[in-house]
Amino acid sequence: MRADQTIQHHSSILLQTFDKISDLVFFMEVDGSTYRYVFVNEPGKRAIGWTDADVGKCVGDMVSAETAALVIHHYDEAIRARKSIVYEDYRLADSFYSETLEYQDVILLPLHYFESEVTPVFNESGACTHIISVVREVTERKRRELELSILRDQHESLRRYSPHGIFVLDPELRVKSINPAATNITGYGEADFINRSFLDWLPDSEQSLVCEGLQFALSGKPHKYGITAHQKTGEALDLAILNIPIEVGGNITGLFAIIIDHTPEKNAERALQESERRYRQLIETIPEGIIVHKDGIVLYANALALKTIGEADVKNTSIFTYVAVEYHESTKKRLATLQLGDSVQDTEIVLVTPIGQHLHMDIGSLLIDYEGTTAVMTVLRDMTEKREMERALRQSETQYRLITENMSDLVCILERNGRVRYASPSHQSVLGYAPTFYEGKNTLDFIHPEDVLATRQQLQAMTEGSEPLTLEFRHLHHDGSWIWLETKIQAIYKDTTLLHYLTVTREIMQRKVLEKQLKHLAYHDPLTVLPNRRYFLAYLEEALSRIDEDDEELAILSLDIDHFKQINDTLGHDIGDELLRQFSHRLTQTLRKQDIIARFGGDEFSVLIRYTNPSAPDLVAEKLIASLQHPWQIEGHTFTTTSSVGVACYQSAVTIKRLLKQADLALYEAKLNGRNQYVIFQDR
Repeated sequence: MRADQTIQHHSSILLQTFDKISDLVFFMEVDGSTYRYVFVNEPGKRAIGWTDADVGKCVGDMVSAETAALVIHHYDEAIRARKSIVYEDYRLADSFYSETLEYQDVILLPLHYFESEVTPVFNESGACTHIISVVREVTERKRRELELSILRDQHESLRRYSPHGIFVLDPELRVKSINPAATNITGYGEADFINRSFLDWLPDSEQSLVCEGLQFALSGKPHKYGITAHQKTGEALDLAILNIPIEVGGNITGLFAIIIDHTPEKNAERALQESERRYRQLIETIPEGIIVHKDGIVLYANALALKTIGEADVKNTSIFTYVAVEYHESTKKRLATLQLGDSVQDTEIVLVTPIGQHLHMDIGSLLIDYEGTTAVMTVLRDMTEKREMERALRQSETQYRLITENMSDLVCILERNGRVRYASPSHQSVLGYAPTFYEGKNTLDFIHPEDVLATRQQLQAMTEGSEPLTLEFRHLHHDGSWIWLETKIQAIYKDTTLLHYLTVTREIMQRKVLEKQLKHLAYHDPLTVLPNRRYFLAYLEEALSRIDEDDEELAILSLDIDHFKQINDTLGHDIGDELLRQFSHRLTQTLRKQDIIARFGGDEFSVLIRYTNPSAPDLVAEKLIASLQHPWQIEGHTFTTTSSVGVACYQSAVTIKRLLKQADLALYEAKLNGRNQYVIFQDR
C-alpha cells in the first residue's frame, strides 16, 4: 500500500474543517483501478463506520458490493470525463428511519436519496491521483418534488376527466384555460374562450347574475347558482355554475368557474311532465270512473268518478269514506294482495254517496306508477241500473223478455246443464247469431277452449246464497273471431231447488284493449317499444329467484351509443330518435329471442342473457359491437356509430342493485379505455 504522506501533512488543517459540515466527504487515492481511503470526515465516518485505522482500505472493504460497484462506476466516469460529475443514488431506509417514519410516508417515498459530487484530481503529467467525493442527503427535496408531481398529476386528471366544464379565470374574469368537458358541453372550441371574458359566451339575460356570482367568489367565498345558456349550435342548456376562488400565498389570484350540465335531467323532467299530461288527458277521456289511491288515500280522481260519487274533490280523502261498511274488509284484502304484487279479479262493491245513495259498482284494480310512487288505479263501472234490472228480471220471465228485448246487453236464461232456454235479440247485433240459433244449445260450446274449464268450475260452485258471479271469457262470433264478454250470472232458486241461471252479458273488447294499452305503457318504452327499466328489473328479480333451479349462468350487458349527444347536436333530435329506434331494432335482430333487451332512458340500454358456455358474455359483447358499427341511413344521412359495452356476470349473493352497478362501472371503464369496446367487470 502507498499513501501520499505529503498531502496528508500539508492538508491536515484544511481537512479538519470538513468535520464541521453535514455533508459526507471522502478523499480517495487512485491506485490504478483501485480507490483507497485517505481521509473521511466525521459525518462520513459515522455513515460507513470508518476509523483512522481504515486508511488505505479500498472501497469494497467498507461498503456492500452493490454500493461499491455503483461508487467505482461513477469514479471511473469522472476520470474519463476529466471533470466533476454529479449523480444521485439511493439506499433502503435503515432501521432508524423504518422505525420513525410514518407508514404512509414510507409508502410515498420508501428510499433515502443522496446527491454525490465526484471531482478528480490530476497531477502535472495528467494522471489522476485522487478523487474527492462530497455526498449530501436530498431525501426531503425528492419528497417535495414527488408531492408536487402528484399534485400536478391529480390536477391534470381532474381537469382532463371531469365530466363538468372547468374554466380557470384571472381576476379580470378572462379565461386562461379550459378542460375538454367545457368544449363538449358548450360546443365552443378552446380558441373561442382563451383570453376572452367568461361572460362573452353567455346570453345577455344571464350575464348580470353570472358577473355578480364571479365577483362574490373573488371576495373569497365559493358560490353556486343556476342559469340557462345556449350551445354554439343554439341548443338550450340548463347549467349550474360553481365559482371557487384560487388562493396562492394568501392572495386570491383567480377563479375556477365550473359548469355542470343538467340539460339531460331537465329534458327528462320535461318529457316526464309531458307524458304525465298526456296520461291524465287519456284518463280523463276514458268513459269510466278512475280513482288513483295509495294506502287507501285518494291521490287523483277523474271527472266521471267525481260525478258518480257526487263530490267536487276527493283528493287526500280515504276511499273507505265512500265504500259501504260491509265491503271494508274485502277491500282491505284486495289492497293487501295488490301490494304483494299479485293481481286481483274484478269484483262488485257498494259505494255510499254524501247524500246517502247506494251505488253498485263493478271495480277493477291494478298497480301503476303515479308521480314517482307505486299506487293503485281502480276503474269504476256503475252497475246500479243493471242491478235494478236484474232484480226486476228475477220477478218474472215475462218481465225479462220485455226488458231484454229493448236493451243492448245480452240476456240469457240457462238450464241447469248450461243449455240456452232464452236468448235476447241483442245477440244478433253483438255476436252475429239469431237468438233462436242458441236455443237448445249448450252455452259452453261457444266459449274459447282456454276459458271453458274456469267457467264450468265457477258455475258448479254457485249455491243458493251465492252473490251474482262475474265472469270474463272469449265468445265465438259468427265471423269466426273471438269477442271478449263480461257476464253476470245469478242462480235462480225456488225453495232449495235450482231452477235456472240468469245471465246479463256485455261486450268488453274496448276495455280489454284499453287495459292492454295501459299495461303496455307501464312496462314499455314509448319510443322504441322495448321493455322499460321497470319491466327489466321485475324480470331480473324473477330470474334471480330461480337461478339456483336453472342450470344456467346469467349476465347483464349495459351499453349505449358513443357520442350520441353529438349526433343530437349536429343532426337534430328527430334523427336522434330515429337512430334509437333503429338501434333497438338492430339489437333485437342481433340477440336471441330469449334475451331480454330494455331501454333505461336516453341512449342507455341493458341486456339480460342466460348461458352455459363460459365465453358467452365475451361472444355476445363482440357480436353487439360488430353489429352496431354497420352504417345507419336516416333521412338522407349515412353515418356510422360505435358502442361501448359493460358486462357484469352474476355471482352468488350479489343484489340486483349491485349487479347493475357492476355493469355500469364496466361500461364506464370501456369508455375510459377509448370506447368501441367491452369490459367485463372484475371484482378487485
